[in-house]
Amino acid sequence: MSSVIKVLDKSTADKIAAGEVIERPAAVVKELVENSIDAGSSSIEVEISNGGLTFIRVTDDGIAMNPEDAKLSVQRHATSKIASADDLEKLYTLGFRGEALPSIASVSKFTLTTRQKQDDFATHLEIEGGEIKDIREAGSVPGTTIIVQDLFFNLPARRKFLKSSSAESSYISEVIGKLALSHPEISFRLINNKKVTISTNGSGDLLDAIACLYGDDVKDKMYPILSSDNNEEIKVTGFVGNPTLLKSNRNWQTFIVNERIITSKLLFKAVDNSYFSLLPKGGHPLIVLIISLDPSVIDVNVHPQKREIKFSNDQLIFKAVYKAIANTLDFPVLDKSTSYTPDIEHVKVQTNIQQYKKPVTYDFSKNKPEKDIMEQQSFFQSSSFTIKEDVVTLSEVQEELSNLEVLNEKEIIQEENIISSSDNTVISSATEENDDEIHIEEIKEDLYPLGQIDNCYIVAYNKNGSGLYIIDQHAAHERILYERFKRNMGIVMPQQLLIPVFIDFPASDFQLLEDNKELFESLGFSFEQAGPTTMRLIEMPADIKEGEIETIIRKILSYIDNMSEPTAEMLRHEYLQIASCRSAIKAGDTLNMRQMCALLDALREENLSYTCPHGRPTTINFTLPQLDKLFKRT
Repeated sequence: MSSVIKVLDKSTADKIAAGEVIERPAAVVKELVENSIDAGSSSIEVEISNGGLTFIRVTDDGIAMNPEDAKLSVQRHATSKIASADDLEKLYTLGFRGEALPSIASVSKFTLTTRQKQDDFATHLEIEGGEIKDIREAGSVPGTTIIVQDLFFNLPARRKFLKSSSAESSYISEVIGKLALSHPEISFRLINNKKVTISTNGSGDLLDAIACLYGDDVKDKMYPILSSDNNEEIKVTGFVGNPTLLKSNRNWQTFIVNERIITSKLLFKAVDNSYFSLLPKGGHPLIVLIISLDPSVIDVNVHPQKREIKFSNDQLIFKAVYKAIANTLDFPVLDKSTSYTPDIEHVKVQTNIQQYKKPVTYDFSKNKPEKDIMEQQSFFQSSSFTIKEDVVTLSEVQEELSNLEVLNEKEIIQEENIISSSDNTVISSATEENDDEIHIEEIKEDLYPLGQIDNCYIVAYNKNGSGLYIIDQHAAHERILYERFKRNMGIVMPQQLLIPVFIDFPASDFQLLEDNKELFESLGFSFEQAGPTTMRLIEMPADIKEGEIETIIRKILSYIDNMSEPTAEMLRHEYLQIASCRSAIKAGDTLNMRQMCALLDALREENLSYTCPHGRPTTINFTLPQLDKLFKRT
């Protein structure tokens, strides 16, 4: 019987050797489960006790090994995945070094039982601390079972650095969960201390796997990734979560490259940039990102545990991921190829005049005298005002949004102040039980304003009596303006300046502007050189105020400098962020009831109204149970 597993020659072994170190039980589980995946398994079961320190069992129904391969599998650098270092350029398997099993066996009491379908008996190996104790035939169903007991029994120093059994169990759960997402066609089952904690059905539907791990309620809030480019080199698929699905860490973010789970600062940055105007500070969305590309353009041999890979072209990957997620969030249209079709509400565009005739009252007893309600209805029926969704310029939007009369004029809130004020902000309910989750509120129904607090926050309620809403008027208006400008991003309307604006730049910024002149022109800016480091601005976008233009240009240059080769779309997002902030209602502006109604209805009409473009929340909701708890009614 020929052997599939071969011991690599010394030259190849030296090139790929990682000096693999099994640092915790989760690393053992990862290596064993990845071997099961490579073996073509359709079902994998993992059982652990005491966080994996005392007991780990991994059972699969894969192709298994014959007796000769079983004996070779526990030798260092014995593998069936590659024959030479050149094979790394066409690698599609998860394992390849041949180090995992011998490394695990050297620090535990290790048992391997494996049987191929055509064999009458299984091969059973027992190894303790790297020393083979027994090899024999045994009875077993087809597949492979590996049991690891008393992990690090011969390395007590390493045990000291492990965390509690519950913490180690959570690491294992995270590993199994991410592997289940990378292979939804495989049924995974995790048993922790005799209790099933993870179970996926192996249907092959990624959305089913996501629901199995995070709950059925997330289905309606997941959008399939829509890649805008017909890029044959890079294929980006997966699902992105609605901005209401947040955590304070990145545990909900899974990146899969050629079926391999990785961590990548580059991909983290691409996700953050694509969500940048939708999230509160410190919030990280639920996302499962799958990248498929030629294995020759990545290096999987740069990390001992294979958690990181190196891309030959970082910028190409960054742009592909950024565009795919940004397009999906802007236009959450479902891919018809997916088996699940959540109901997605799109932004409703209104071109007709809408009259606001809303009773502004909070019916505490639900038996409020009819006369009071009629008087308030009459008040609102006596006045009407319009909001047009097709407004393009800042001045028109500002005028149409209830023709606000600012009674207390204050300095415009600088972008830097907004960002600093939102540092470490976590939007959570008053009775939040899970500190790891971040909750932000989406307005889905009519809100009725009660009044202002400190001319900064609007207090409101809805007809369903679902609690109390507090809206930051500046953040809300900022989001409204930002979304409206963004919908017109594809049509940049430059306006010629009657009097050119002269701007002096440092030498480095001047050269950066020269190098990116075409990019600025695509955004609606037109420059002429007027001196060694001076530019004459002769055209600018119509939706930007002239007094803000120099600040915006300098911020764009700073953005280009920090992120090489940004797209025109990314830059326009950057300066629309600033423009919407500086043109929105300010903290300290007094609003009447009609103006508050207009603001709340305009916010509700936006599809993505969770936060302002800088990540601060627009709305916080205190539900009735939360209020009852605060007032000790429960």
